[in-house]
Amino acid sequence: MLSFFFLIQSCQKKKDPIDYKSQVLIILNNLDSSIQKETSKERTLDTLSQYILKHNNDSISRNLIFKVANKYYYLNKYDKYLKLTNKVLKLSTKKNDTSHIAKSLCYIGNYYDDKSSFDSAFSYYNKSEKLYKTLNDTLMLGMMSILKGGVFFDTGNFAESETETVKALQLLSKTKNIDLVYNCYNLIAISLKGLNNCKKALDYFDLALRQLDKLEKKNYPKGKIVKDRIACYNNIGRVYQKMENYQEAINYYNKGLQTKNIKQDFPKSYALLLDNLAYSKMKTGNYEDVEELYFESLKIRDSLGLELSVASSKIDIGEYYLIKKDTVKGLEYIKEGYLLSNKFKSSPYIIQSLKLLMENDLKNKTYYTNQYLKINDSIQEVERNTRNKFARIAYETDQIEEKNELLSKRNTNILIGSGIIIFLLGSFFIVYRLKSRNKELLFIKEQQEANEKIYQLMLHQQSETEQTRNEERNRIAMELHDGIVNSIFTTRFNLIQLESEATDKKEQLVKELEKAENEIRRVSHDLQQNLLVEDKTLTEILVNLIDAQQNEFNTKFDLSVDKYIDWSSISNDAKIHIYRIIQESIQNSNKYSKAERCCVFLLKTGDKITLRIWDNGIGFNPEKAKQGIGLKNIKVRTKALNGILKITSSSEKGTTIEIVF
Repeated sequence: MLSFFFLIQSCQKKKDPIDYKSQVLIILNNLDSSIQKETSKERTLDTLSQYILKHNNDSISRNLIFKVANKYYYLNKYDKYLKLTNKVLKLSTKKNDTSHIAKSLCYIGNYYDDKSSFDSAFSYYNKSEKLYKTLNDTLMLGMMSILKGGVFFDTGNFAESETETVKALQLLSKTKNIDLVYNCYNLIAISLKGLNNCKKALDYFDLALRQLDKLEKKNYPKGKIVKDRIACYNNIGRVYQKMENYQEAINYYNKGLQTKNIKQDFPKSYALLLDNLAYSKMKTGNYEDVEELYFESLKIRDSLGLELSVASSKIDIGEYYLIKKDTVKGLEYIKEGYLLSNKFKSSPYIIQSLKLLMENDLKNKTYYTNQYLKINDSIQEVERNTRNKFARIAYETDQIEEKNELLSKRNTNILIGSGIIIFLLGSFFIVYRLKSRNKELLFIKEQQEANEKIYQLMLHQQSETEQTRNEERNRIAMELHDGIVNSIFTTRFNLIQLESEATDKKEQLVKELEKAENEIRRVSHDLQQNLLVEDKTLTEILVNLIDAQQNEFNTKFDLSVDKYIDWSSISNDAKIHIYRIIQESIQNSNKYSKAERCCVFLLKTGDKITLRIWDNGIGFNPEKAKQGIGLKNIKVRTKALNGILKITSSSEKGTTIEIVF
């Protein structure tokens, strides 16, 4: 168990489904060769099934569930086997996996077959067979014929069993599946025994044993071969028993009982061999250990819940007590067996018990004789009715499938019709929405064009005003420089040349004139350079734009413009593009970002200008939003600026739009 949990943990660490499958298979294979007790193996299977069910519902997981279910079956944990099989049926149905649905139905049929609920078993086998026909799966069709043949055999329809099994053999001969061919030979043999063709039955049992020899050479699972070989020995013993060659029958039963660990590994087969051995010994007159053998077999069968087998044991025990002259006890057991046989409508056991009762229950001899004659005369009718019942089950299955198919077609038509209606309504709504959107976009475009014209006129007017101001400043500067400065310079020069004894006074006047000359020159220079150094026009417009922003998220907007940007070297068209990019970006931030802050930066970086708009909002996916009109316009304007656009956005860091031009 400890190694199992280590394997589970290693499976959980690895994502590869192939590795997960191989790990589970290792555990299952180790379970076969393990010497653990059955309870420990059961706990391992419980944990393993829970682990597999936690994985994705894919074909790998479902195949592993089937393997675990098989392990439950061989441990005789039939309830857990059924529960797990029903789960895999639901999982297969969800994925519409026909192959696994058919396999699940077959497994459920096996459960009911083991419980002697033959109607239910046949119904599930028949449903499974229908699905395998749609898949054209020859191997599984052969398997279903074997299983249906087994149901016919268990209900005493030996002729039908032989016919169905021969059909299976014809299918399986194409597949070269040795194991299933063995099952065909075995079932044909026991059906022939039921039809009293004992010699031919022994021939088919010989063929079955040869198939088992072939399987041994192919490294087929040892446990399965051992179980099948035990079954063969038992069946051959039954044939010799029917031929009243009891000693040969005893030899084959003992051969089966000599199998290693048969009691622990194959309790059902062990109980069967014990019962048959006791019966043959009783018939030879050797009563040594017969009673112990019978009751040990009965105890095992009762613990396994094999009611039909319990009926057989009780009839045999009753016969034993009759031979030992304990009539009361003998009749008590036979009557119990008779009642159980009736419950399962098992003709062979009913006939066997009635024979004994009418011969030994003198008080009720007439009643049991009438019952025997009635049952004996109606066996063929019962078989016919049973065949009809199974035929009816097959017919009803077909009817249900046809109804389901019809309902499926109706549902499909309803879905298609609903889909068309929804599509038309959706198309109409989309067209209507697109038209409304186009009108809205057209209106926005016209508004933007009008705004752009107004802004262009405003910039043009401001440009003309600024140009006039520059010209006036230049004119004043020229006047100062060319007129007043020259005049002062001339005066200063003449003062220098003037001879005067008041030298100090003269130097003082010269210095004052020189100082005035420098001051006027500085003022003239400042007048000429003022606009070249600083242009506040676009900045003022941007300040007004930022100050006007407000939204429902109370976003705080900031503007930062590098004072070293020489706006006089930038064209009016470029300024319009810059303004529009900023306007579009903060408009998007207002609408979608839910940001607390939004900052606009205009930076001088070398001989380039960097425009950066940043917010700390929820972000967006630039790939999905790249077809939006706003972002398209930003791209177009960036191209017009001969710039490079970079957009980054995430829910953690917000959104940054950066343009370098």
